[in-house]
Amino acid sequence: MIQKVKKPDTREYTLMVVPHHGKSVVKVTVPIQQIKAAAIALGIVFAVMVGSYCSTYFSYRQVTDVASAERSELEQLRSVNVRQAQQIENLAQATAVLQDDMTKLNQLDGELRRLVNNEDPATVSRSGVNRPAATANGGQGGPTIKPQIQELDGLVRDLQAAAKERQQSLAGLKETLLAQKARQAVTPSIWPAAGEVTSRFGWRTSPWGGGGGDWHPGIDIAGDYGTPIYAAADGYIRNSSWNGGGYGNLVEIDHGNGIVTLYGHNAQNVAVNGSQVKKGDLIAYMGSTGASTGTHLHYEVRVNGSAVNPASFLH
Repeated sequence: MIQKVKKPDTREYTLMVVPHHGKSVVKVTVPIQQIKAAAIALGIVFAVMVGSYCSTYFSYRQVTDVASAERSELEQLRSVNVRQAQQIENLAQATAVLQDDMTKLNQLDGELRRLVNNEDPATVSRSGVNRPAATANGGQGGPTIKPQIQELDGLVRDLQAAAKERQQSLAGLKETLLAQKARQAVTPSIWPAAGEVTSRFGWRTSPWGGGGGDWHPGIDIAGDYGTPIYAAADGYIRNSSWNGGGYGNLVEIDHGNGIVTLYGHNAQNVAVNGSQVKKGDLIAYMGSTGASTGTHLHYEVRVNGSAVNPASFLH
């Protein structure tokens, strides 16, 4: 098949410029190829300009978006910094209060220990240096410095360590107090009955007359017939029965640690052999059984089998 060869476009365009005042007409002949080339060139220039504009526009938008995001982030950071500064200030104030509370707690711990150990409550520290006494003039001073997070962090660690130490100290003090309370509970310390002491511990004039004397191993408390008699301390009833040795109806309480209390001449025993009693529990009623000249309670304290003066236990 024979293909036709396309002939080049030889068309031309003539532009005529007709001036005024009788001047000659100017003719400009432009081939179609040049017009096409000029049109292509203009198209390319336009495309480049449009592309450059679009690139510049999108680059500008990207820059402005990034700047806007950074500005928003900066504002957020400023807001966070303000909040953090306020939180640091609040933390500083809170730690100051905790320091003051810890100081008071340490002082209370020391005072309690002095009371427990019956020490002189003089203001002497463990190092032996006298602590400054409290004053009412309120003198204070020093530079005003903003708290730093590192300083607060160190202070918090110090407070945590001090709180742990104080917790251990108070736990030990609690054990000491509980042990003392347990000892006090089993130590005869209260009056077993209401009434009047008619005979004290030790050598006395014989209540049976004849001008002689005898050794009294307890104290006699006289009162109305049927006056309640109470346990002087915690313990268990070792004996609650009639005693033929002159005590009459007798109650014996074993308090442990070698301490035993005796309650004699009772009208009636309430306590039951082998039962546990607490300090202040009712154990008998006052009477005049056994070797007695009248209604009273013979109260006796024995330590390791030997009678001791009950007055040294009574409060």
